[in-house]
Amino acid sequence: MTQTVTVIGAGLSGLAAAWQLHRLGVDVCLLEARDRVGGRVVGYAVGDARFDCGPSWIWNGQSYVAGLLDEFGLTTYQQVCEGDLLHQMADGSIRRDSVLKPMADALRVEGGISAICDALRSELPEQCIHCNHVVQSLQSTSAGVSTHCSNGHSFFSSHVALALPLRLAAQIQFTPPFEANSVQKMKSTPTWMAGQAKVFAFYDRPFWRQQNLSGDVFSRRGPLAEIHDATTHQQAPFALMGFVGLDAEKRQAMTREKLIAAVKLQLVELFGDDAAHPTNMHLMDWSCEPYTATVDDQRAPDHHPQFGVQIPTTPPWGESIDFIVSETALENGGLVEGAVQQGIKYACRIGSLLNRTAPESRANCETDPHRASMSWDWIDPLNQGDA
Repeated sequence: MTQTVTVIGAGLSGLAAAWQLHRLGVDVCLLEARDRVGGRVVGYAVGDARFDCGPSWIWNGQSYVAGLLDEFGLTTYQQVCEGDLLHQMADGSIRRDSVLKPMADALRVEGGISAICDALRSELPEQCIHCNHVVQSLQSTSAGVSTHCSNGHSFFSSHVALALPLRLAAQIQFTPPFEANSVQKMKSTPTWMAGQAKVFAFYDRPFWRQQNLSGDVFSRRGPLAEIHDATTHQQAPFALMGFVGLDAEKRQAMTREKLIAAVKLQLVELFGDDAAHPTNMHLMDWSCEPYTATVDDQRAPDHHPQFGVQIPTTPPWGESIDFIVSETALENGGLVEGAVQQGIKYACRIGSLLNRTAPESRANCETDPHRASMSWDWIDPLNQGDA
């Protein structure tokens, strides 16, 4: 199959790139290893509500994603922050905090972040999206780039955009080979949140709010290191979501049942007996996702890395190949905004090369940076070892 641009990876950056290229009238195909689009964005459905198992929040000033929301008529709502935050010490003691509001500026998207992916996909021709296509090799020729997949399908194009995590990109066979320093840079770039896990607990009522608690928790005891109210704008079901503070190796040494039991025990310690009987619980461990995480991602970074990673390309690759995953964004690397920004900017650059003009859109403007912290190394899994 021949087209002008092949985009590898149908996460947010790949979808945004393909969407903008299509609007520019550029022939594009989108290859995805999974059986779904979205990459690190996926929603867990409970009734009509969808809960973000990947990124959950955006922030004011993130103009690229705001432009997409405006484009598709998607709306946001404030993350719940009314009430006190809880600090749980390593010895299990709990302190209320009525001052700290870590999520006061955080916004959530109605329908979840996956609603953005759904909207982008809905405007792409069905024939340009190819799921279950694992890219194995790329070959540069005098006429362009050949992309070869494990299922035997091949695609030829003038330009290729790599919108998958850089550590996964390093596993692709390039002919001729990339320079060693470029490959090493790919391998050394962590994929944001690839080593993390989320646990959701669903309830019929928000009993924590009746205790004047926001649902926000910072814990040195664990197994959840950080907890937030995950209830959607639809309200029921009500939910608490927590990031597991144990690294992937420690998580995998526990059974799922043991981890869930430890989480329930912690929620009871924090919120009382009402937390003991969730209607449902859901665990999403990104370190077990082969199209997100590699062995090197099993130990997650404890702070937001300085992304903006640039991978040098030398002839014959030159202008024919680009890396557009979120971690390559100079601002908001690893975040939703960084992904959308990289996809849109890439498509606009290719469109400019081809003298194409897209309809006016807000999804192409300046952005404000946001950084996160995931410093949870101090949690002792033995605190919950017999749970």
